[in-house]
Amino acid sequence: MFLLNFIPDAFLLWVVNVILIAGIIGTVVAFFFGFFVRYLPWIIPYRMLLQIVALVLLIAGVYFKGGVGVEMTWRARVADMEAKVAVAEQKSKDANEQIKTVYVDKVRVVKETQVVIQEKIKTVEVKIDSQCKITTDTVDILNDAAKGIKK
Repeated sequence: MFLLNFIPDAFLLWVVNVILIAGIIGTVVAFFFGFFVRYLPWIIPYRMLLQIVALVLLIAGVYFKGGVGVEMTWRARVADMEAKVAVAEQKSKDANEQIKTVYVDKVRVVKETQVVIQEKIKTVEVKIDSQCKITTDTVDILNDAAKGIKK
């Protein structure tokens, strides 16, 4: 049935309706065969063949009509789901942009803090090297670097 996806909807409906109408007309002709024999005597030898073909066309037409109905229902569902997926993709794209901005902001704040702490280390560097002892300024700078930024 997946091959029906390659056939245009209008052509598919046209073919199914032609089969169904041919089956209906053939069945009516076969049912009223005695009436038509008066006007078309050459169809007498084909009576049984006409009845069988008409019945097969009628059954096939009804079957295909139901199949096309189901196919159209599924195509409509697929179209609905594709629309929902497109909306979800757009929402996902928007959410990713928001996450990216938050991430970039956090990285910027961390870099700024890192620069500030490096500047503090440069100013206290002389005290640290001259005495070879850990001063309270050094401990404060280390603690500031370890705290991080909390929002």
